[in-house]
Amino acid sequence: MENNNQTSNSIQSGAWLALLLAVLAAAAALFFPVGLIVVPALWAYAGARTKPGWMALPAAVYTAGALMLYTPLSGGYTPAITVSVTAAASAAALYYLMTTRFSNTYTALTLSGIFLVGLYAAACLPSVLAGKGAFAAVQAAMDEVIAFYRTTFVQAAGADAQYASQVNEYLDSFSKAVPTMVVPALCIFAGVMGLCNLLFFRLFCRKRKEIAISPIREFRFWALPRSMMFGLFALLVGALILEWTGWQYAESLVNTVNVLVGMPLLLQGLAVVDFLIVRSSRKTTGQRTVTYVLIGVLFGLVEMPLMLLGGFEQLFHFRARTQGLPPQSL
Repeated sequence: MENNNQTSNSIQSGAWLALLLAVLAAAAALFFPVGLIVVPALWAYAGARTKPGWMALPAAVYTAGALMLYTPLSGGYTPAITVSVTAAASAAALYYLMTTRFSNTYTALTLSGIFLVGLYAAACLPSVLAGKGAFAAVQAAMDEVIAFYRTTFVQAAGADAQYASQVNEYLDSFSKAVPTMVVPALCIFAGVMGLCNLLFFRLFCRKRKEIAISPIREFRFWALPRSMMFGLFALLVGALILEWTGWQYAESLVNTVNVLVGMPLLLQGLAVVDFLIVRSSRKTTGQRTVTYVLIGVLFGLVEMPLMLLGGFEQLFHFRARTQGLPPQSL
């Protein structure tokens, strides 16, 4: 009886410690927004260790901090409040989907969708409320950065007029491309944040047997569900048709579709590489380290081959065939 009470007290203290960490992480994320790749996962974990309603506490701390630290923009809008709502919604969705043993793939997609809506609102709504284009604020911020680099590089060029002309040309092209790259960039950020929060939540729950969540396969066996392929194919066809029509927003849409289709295939390509490493060698740690470092350094060169590898695997199920297993998703 005494041992059971001690175990219960230990669980209670650990649960409240998780909630305290979630609150502290919420406060830290106000100063370091990159922390949002893990903060919603901490909120969801705290809810799983205590009660789901307690997730509101770190969300309230983040919201109160945003109101105190950030000055409202035109119309009284504060982007940090939108980010707070987005993080809270992501934490709630993560908790619900995982504890109801929902698919990991669709959980990651749901989280990415929530983050995308929140990031888009935070980045574009201020310009809309000011009566300007959706990307006006982003364009203005990027033009300030471009102006800084323009001055820096032109001064560094000295009397070399040809070099200065090339730098100005590149910077002008980048400035013109900003509107077409905003949404694709937000899609990348949202995808990374959604996947990271899913994986961090699973990491936190790994040794907590009392938290029953859906299982996940080893990385080398990750694959896209077959049900996703029709949607991805439809996106590609639709984007291609719009590009042929010469629609003014076609370039931005095509870039967005390329990101939406390319990111899952890239991830699957990395999983295939990991599968080949494990299959070909017993000493996988060293080979993985070297391979992933090279991929990071040469990412611009290997990005497309990895996507093609992921697409090849999705069509022919190379990994499942070599092991005599049915195709499996994440």
